[in-house]
Amino acid sequence: MALTQSPPSSKLATRRPKLLLFVLVTTALVHPCYLLQERPKILPLNTPEFLLVGEKFSYTCTAKVGEPPFSFQWLKNGNELMSAQTDVQIKNFEDISLIVIDSVKEKHAGNYTCILSNNAGKDIFTAALIVKAPPTWIKKPINQEVFLGEPIVLECQVHGHPTPQITWTRLKDETPLSTSAGKFLFSNDGKLQIPKSSEDDEGSYKCEATNGVGKVLTSIVQVKLRVPARFEEKFSVETVRRGETASLKCEAIGDLPLEVTWAKDKRNLEIKELDRYERFETTVEKGLTSELMIRSTDRNDGALYTCFAKNDYGLDEKNIKLVIVEVPARPLDVRVQEVWSRSATISWSVPYSGNSPITKFIVQYWQEKENGQRLLEQTIPSSQTSVLLKSLHPGSPYAVTVVAENEVGQGMPSQTIQFVTGEEAPVSPPTDVQVKPKGSSSLLVTWKPPPKELWNGELRGYYIDYKVNSSPTSYLFKTVESSSNDSYEYILSPLMKATRYSVVVKAYNGAGTGPPSEEITVKTLEGDLPLPPPVELVSNSDSAISLKWGKSPSHNIPVTGYTLHYKKKNSGEWNYVHVVASDNNMYTIKDLESGATYQLYLTAVNQFGRGNPSDYLSITTNPKGIGIGLPFYLNLAIVVPVTASVVAFVVVLVVIVIFVKKTKARKALERDLTSLQSGKVVTYAPGSQRYIDMEKARRVSNPEPGTPAAASIASYASIPSRDLELRVDDPRQELKSFLPPQMRDRPLPHPKPSSLKKRGDSHLYDRAD
Repeated sequence: MALTQSPPSSKLATRRPKLLLFVLVTTALVHPCYLLQERPKILPLNTPEFLLVGEKFSYTCTAKVGEPPFSFQWLKNGNELMSAQTDVQIKNFEDISLIVIDSVKEKHAGNYTCILSNNAGKDIFTAALIVKAPPTWIKKPINQEVFLGEPIVLECQVHGHPTPQITWTRLKDETPLSTSAGKFLFSNDGKLQIPKSSEDDEGSYKCEATNGVGKVLTSIVQVKLRVPARFEEKFSVETVRRGETASLKCEAIGDLPLEVTWAKDKRNLEIKELDRYERFETTVEKGLTSELMIRSTDRNDGALYTCFAKNDYGLDEKNIKLVIVEVPARPLDVRVQEVWSRSATISWSVPYSGNSPITKFIVQYWQEKENGQRLLEQTIPSSQTSVLLKSLHPGSPYAVTVVAENEVGQGMPSQTIQFVTGEEAPVSPPTDVQVKPKGSSSLLVTWKPPPKELWNGELRGYYIDYKVNSSPTSYLFKTVESSSNDSYEYILSPLMKATRYSVVVKAYNGAGTGPPSEEITVKTLEGDLPLPPPVELVSNSDSAISLKWGKSPSHNIPVTGYTLHYKKKNSGEWNYVHVVASDNNMYTIKDLESGATYQLYLTAVNQFGRGNPSDYLSITTNPKGIGIGLPFYLNLAIVVPVTASVVAFVVVLVVIVIFVKKTKARKALERDLTSLQSGKVVTYAPGSQRYIDMEKARRVSNPEPGTPAAASIASYASIPSRDLELRVDDPRQELKSFLPPQMRDRPLPHPKPSSLKKRGDSHLYDRAD
């Protein structure tokens, strides 16, 4: 068989245009319309986003491009749509076709497709119809009434498109319920389920259904729980100390009315008047509380008590075991076995348990301090009767007690015993150590004790070690005994002039010496410091104080200046003024506050440094505007108190003189009265005192035995100031008028019979003619 060779590609390309032209001409001759008509195109229309059930709907399919005749075909969800088979009307015209739905239903939702055809071809356009329906009830929830503990089922079934969203809300706390709550179960058809109801589930519930179309469906239902009588706690144990009151409570839960009765050891307990048993009942929100009181309990009251609760829905009971117990007695024979510096061993004997096993012992101990005590405790098992106390402070007094405890409580503590731990050397050096040169041959060392909690005992004193700086020799030391002072000072002397010394301070107690302080190197001076100058006040005013001072002895070393220190009393920092030494050492401090107290002192300075301060002065400025520029001896603040003191002294002196004179006059009168009783006539000189106050004469209501009746009546006497003879019936009355008030009530000796003549009605009136 011969093979046919293919023509070259160039020849085939030359033949293709001719072949195409031939085909087109042939087609035009056979079908001329193919060259004249255009393929149809559908005019797109905007369709609504969605329709509600019951609304009217129409959809138009219009030819935008193309030549009739046209043919129209409608599809729904890919299936041909026929008017005869559905309630959708199809209307066709020459170049328009439309579908009409008079009342849209959910079943009409879907994809509608229009197919437009002519002789040149066809076009397809699809539009979606979305139909929404508001929620409607299928099954509304109804009120529920269930027993406590039974399941609760609330139905809320609705229909709508799109599918409605159902939510449940508990109205008493406005809490939307969800599956996250744990106890609530939800189903797709809107049911709310509570597998096991509780008291908290009673109340109102609201069901809401919505899908964004139309109104929200809402329904509220009530859930009522029927609670049978019951006790949440079925058994309990009550322990009461003997002699105290026992209170047994039963809290019954359930719907009212509730009835509660009591039994002892399963036998009905009858409660009578004037009995040790009393019962109290109180209605509460959840039910009834019954309380059985047993006063002054004894051992026979220990038993099993039962309370029965009953209502229309059930019966329940609760048992209470009453145990009468006592706290343990105090531990006996508590003693200290051994004591070390930081520990001690304590032992004791087991006491009476109090009808209840001892659960533990509590060892209480504390360090006895002046500024308070901190109680420490150590718990010991009941099987152990000794303890090792650790972490104690050396050289410190401690007190210890032991307490036994059972299920009732703690007993009385044992007798307190005391001990002192052994001492250890101090663990801290003295604080605030300072060394200052005080002259050419002495150094002043000052320090404060270490913190007391680091003494490890009682401090006995301090060692001051010193030596020439960088000297290979060992330290020399001075000993300072301990005292109650907060600070110490010591002068090291005699030392070498202008020499550097190294100084440390150490504290010691009975166990040893503590660590030294930091070494301080100080050089003695080449000469001595000046002594404190004598300072005195010159004058003061309301805003200034003037001072002057004498020259300070300085061992032939001239004083170069002075420093005046002053501050307002109880204020903070000291102010100071430098004053150059001169022959007239005076200075006035100005701009001070009136009526304020200032403290002042002076220090002298020479070429070697500052000397010790002078004595402190406390000076008060005058009130505003008083004593300006006056010397101190004319200052009113000084003159007024001095003048007042002088006046007071004069007044006291005058009072003493008057008292002495009156005392002498009284004694002379007594002598005259004595003479009068003996029958003598007393003559008063013109200078005698005269008493004419008759209103203050004292009535004698109870005369002495033997006194004349007339003499028991109060007399009014006037003693003449001239030379007259005194004639009285009872000289005691006259004597009483001269006595001081505190002596007028005292009885006087009865006078001897007298020859004096009685006047009138026993009233004696003498007058000076």
